[in-house]
Amino acid sequence: MPERYIHSVAINLQRCKGCIHCIRHCPTEAMRVRNGKSLILSYRCIDCGECIRVCPYHAPFGFTHTLDSISNLEDIVVVISPEVYAQFPTKYSIGDIQKAIKKLTGAVEVWDTTCAIYFLQNALLDYMNNSSNLPLISTYCPPIVELIKVRFPTLIPNLSPFKSPVEIAGMLLKNRWEKNYPDKNMTLVYITTCPAFVANLKQDKENPFDFIIGIDNIYINVKKELKEEGEPIDNIYSKGIFWGSLGGESSIFDEEEAISVGGIENVVKILEDIERNKLQDIKFLELRACEEGCIGGVLNPENYYLAKKRLITFYKTLENSQNKDFIRKLENELHISNILRNTPITPRIVWKLDEDINKALRKMEEMKKILESLPGLDCGSCGAPTCAALAEDIVRGNAQIYDCIFLLREKLWEMAREMEELSRRSSSIISKRREKEDED
Repeated sequence: MPERYIHSVAINLQRCKGCIHCIRHCPTEAMRVRNGKSLILSYRCIDCGECIRVCPYHAPFGFTHTLDSISNLEDIVVVISPEVYAQFPTKYSIGDIQKAIKKLTGAVEVWDTTCAIYFLQNALLDYMNNSSNLPLISTYCPPIVELIKVRFPTLIPNLSPFKSPVEIAGMLLKNRWEKNYPDKNMTLVYITTCPAFVANLKQDKENPFDFIIGIDNIYINVKKELKEEGEPIDNIYSKGIFWGSLGGESSIFDEEEAISVGGIENVVKILEDIERNKLQDIKFLELRACEEGCIGGVLNPENYYLAKKRLITFYKTLENSQNKDFIRKLENELHISNILRNTPITPRIVWKLDEDINKALRKMEEMKKILESLPGLDCGSCGAPTCAALAEDIVRGNAQIYDCIFLLREKLWEMAREMEELSRRSSSIISKRREKEDED
């Protein structure tokens, strides 16, 4: 594949035991087991982290920057997702958590992505009411966007035309900094709960962030810095605190117009139904790769059911103390044109077998013949998730036909029968020679 993909999910080969948990659960057939170890097909991987979630040996992992990456930097501004708050007990206020992160990172300011939600929710409502490409599909969750690019390219026109809250927040803070401190260069850091955001932001040429740190890399250090002081906070939009959790984004729409679906397998089923035109009454789809949305992100250290209860508690403390002046100031910061995506979303070319069209057609015919010879059990024992995937790997030169244990067993039986027949013939010939020697 000529395209270059940047990913944040990798395999620790020392931990990998070559089991097939990852290949069974990967939604885009990006996982393989070769020579007893897992590997990732870059052009298929969507960084959903499902392999991280299901591996019993913790071999797959999401890699991000660490605190050491920013330890010697100045003028740091940190952006966090609201799900980060839910990783800590509610006896600490949101202000306490921001203060601990600020001290730990040496940041000048700490914000969260809710500042972008204020702009985005109104834009989504207006667009949905005037768009013919319905249902409108949320682009909040990067793995969902990538999943559609890989498996459901016909649904790309249904994707929201707006940037994600992470990108909008980064752009907003960058503009504010340039206006207030024109002589200083800001270092923008994002603390994420999901490895997919790392890949998504690194892949984006307009990415405003300089460093992306996983919550798992700073969780313990933040806990050590936390103090129960009831620190106040005024730079948060309370209604945006649930946006990443399942049901948060769709709550701005009428109940009958929108549905929320969590879990990558459930999302695949919904997208299949959309392609078959089964959900005609739905106008908005909030899709999340993790079961409870970003509150269940694979980098989060806390149980997501507990984290969700904490987030509800945090919201209740904010609900009656929203800073209205903060909201009014935001209204003048960005225009709707600033939050529209500048580059179109295009499908990934995952089925191109060769750059030469004639060679590609021959390989496709070869792949069809190979598939007909395979048992069609999709057992995964060959190291590929399905027989079709194995056939594709064979024509690409990445596997061989006898990786299929059933064909290998048949071949061994055939060889055993040939050996037996050869042995029988040899014994007969030897016996005849001995008889002749005895007669002589």
